[in-house]
Amino acid sequence: MIPHIIEIFWIEKLRYTQYCFQQIGKISELELEHSGPDRTKSIIWAVEQMAAFDRNFAFYLPISILFSSLFFIGTIEERDVEEDIEGIRDKYTPPAFPIHFLDIQISSARDLKINTNGTRRDTFLKEWQLTLIKIEEKLHKFSENDAFKKRYTSLTGIHTIPGAINNSTEFCHKLWNHHVAPYLKPES
Repeated sequence: MIPHIIEIFWIEKLRYTQYCFQQIGKISELELEHSGPDRTKSIIWAVEQMAAFDRNFAFYLPISILFSSLFFIGTIEERDVEEDIEGIRDKYTPPAFPIHFLDIQISSARDLKINTNGTRRDTFLKEWQLTLIKIEEKLHKFSENDAFKKRYTSLTGIHTIPGAINNSTEFCHKLWNHHVAPYLKPES
């Protein structure tokens, strides 16, 4: 079972990914790959960057945990997690999550739903889902004590584990808002 302090941010990450999967499923293959003078980066480029960030997170998570285990680092207080989250928020300055975001009910990366049309996009989304399943399996190995002791180290800095998950979510949110959302039909 994932420790509660980690689970809060992991579920938010899964909700946001499910939202992205739902929206991507509504976009034609042509629209996904469109770029031009009005749009320097295609939607698929942004989505591939989001998945790549999560693959990096999956790769570096066990290395970071091992690294932080070698050094005695004091226990993290909830205040430290809040400060980490605030720093990430200030770094990305994201807008509010999309409409109906909290309506998405999900508890595991295995529950992510992908519209299967047999397209290259579906294969890509399934691979992204597998990356998230790998991360989730690693998070299940954390004890409550680990959740308040271990750190995640990457090029973006040293984070608490909840902060690292939130960093991944906010990075994806930023890419989505700059390179995808402006080209989608508004939700109602």
